[in-house]
Amino acid sequence: MLTKRQKQVFDFIKSYTKKNDYSPTIEEMADHLGVSSVSTVHEHLENLKKKGYLRRQENQPRGIEILSLNPMIQITLLGEITAGQPVETYNHKEIISIPKSLISSSKKVFALRVVGNSMIDENINDGDIVLVRETDEVNNGDKVIALLNGETTLKKFYKGKEGIILYPANKNYRPIKLEKGDNLNIQGIVIDVIKSSQEEVTLSLPTKTQNQVTKVKSLQKPYYEKPGFRLYQANCLNVLASLPENSVDMIFADPPYNLSNGGFTVHAGRMVSVNKGNWDKSKGFEDDYNFHYKWIKACRRVLKPHGTLWVSGTYHSIYQCGHALQALGYNILNDVAWFKPNASPNLSCRYFTASHETLIWARKEKKAKHTFHYDLMKNGNWPEDKLKKPGLQMRSVWSMGTPRPVEKKFGKHPTQKPEDLLKRIVLASTNKGDLVVDPFTGSSTTGMAAYLYGRKFIGIDTEPKFLDLSIKRFKELYNNLKNKIVR
Repeated sequence: MLTKRQKQVFDFIKSYTKKNDYSPTIEEMADHLGVSSVSTVHEHLENLKKKGYLRRQENQPRGIEILSLNPMIQITLLGEITAGQPVETYNHKEIISIPKSLISSSKKVFALRVVGNSMIDENINDGDIVLVRETDEVNNGDKVIALLNGETTLKKFYKGKEGIILYPANKNYRPIKLEKGDNLNIQGIVIDVIKSSQEEVTLSLPTKTQNQVTKVKSLQKPYYEKPGFRLYQANCLNVLASLPENSVDMIFADPPYNLSNGGFTVHAGRMVSVNKGNWDKSKGFEDDYNFHYKWIKACRRVLKPHGTLWVSGTYHSIYQCGHALQALGYNILNDVAWFKPNASPNLSCRYFTASHETLIWARKEKKAKHTFHYDLMKNGNWPEDKLKKPGLQMRSVWSMGTPRPVEKKFGKHPTQKPEDLLKRIVLASTNKGDLVVDPFTGSSTTGMAAYLYGRKFIGIDTEPKFLDLSIKRFKELYNNLKNKIVR
């Protein structure tokens, strides 16, 4: 099933090819559709290719071949599978039609609809459909459909010295370790996932009204919502996938730095651990890079062509993010050094004291005209920054302290950013009414700055305690604005 825009692209390719005996270029398609972003056309073409409508020849400007058929394949949707604790096995059948390009053959392949969120860190969310190849041969790390003591569950399989363990991909769930006497039967491995936000799947109910069709589409309910301010408890990939393409004006992202390594630092004159939580532990270079690549790619899809992305980090993460930005076609505008005059001292006395973070500011499309309020940055009042000289251009080294005590009155996030930093970013790169998104919102300093200056905000985080902190901060800001009290 094609979306309206994908059908427009496909119909244009068909009519153009029929008239000229060769396919249009990407630029010609963009011109026909009235879009300035060629990346938007690329994405539509990739979806058409995935759905089996066309074939593309790499590095050929007119290398698009329309396939004579729209190959779809029918497989059985056996019912629901829990991504949580095991429950009774699936209990009803439907027929699902999917693009043949997703699987080589329907033989020994079935589908299950996911219920629960124990696999969200693998980007398998409640309502998604998993395609499963029937097999009892499994390797460590495979996502499996496990029949355990007569009940089914979706988990990651590991077999080692301690025996067989079924792992969730959500730290709020415990692994299932097989005990003596447990009866385990691996029914299949997951080979693909169809997101609940996609519009390419139709379900035909096997009843007398055989042409009854239901679209698989759902949007997650916000954790908290007020006009112009919305929070989600979720993996940011899932929420970003549900947002419309080209809909976001600016994204500020402060992703995990992956520096929780058992070391120590100084806070308030005391030696404290640098460990912030499991979410901040490195999983190795390759996994860390893949994580950054995925969320940066998801951000690019939702940004408007002129939209910009700010990424904050230390040397533990910022260079991986910078590489991913360039690999995905972003246009880097600036790298900003945020200098912290009150940074914590270095305890080992074997390195320079880390006293800055790096901010990368990048635009989605190189030829688009991004928002930058030059005059405000040059002539505005910036008393918090001792390096900024009145009436002179704002430079790319910003001197600001860490969050003040009043900013942490309701509690704090371990990587909380100062309000002054986000106020400057919001004022520099957005306009009133713009939509600002923070995929790792934490205590939502981004949201406070965005709402204060009349922007709309969406914040995403996996931790309820930080979202609760965000809500307390927002309620105070809301009441202060209502009473015209702004610090």
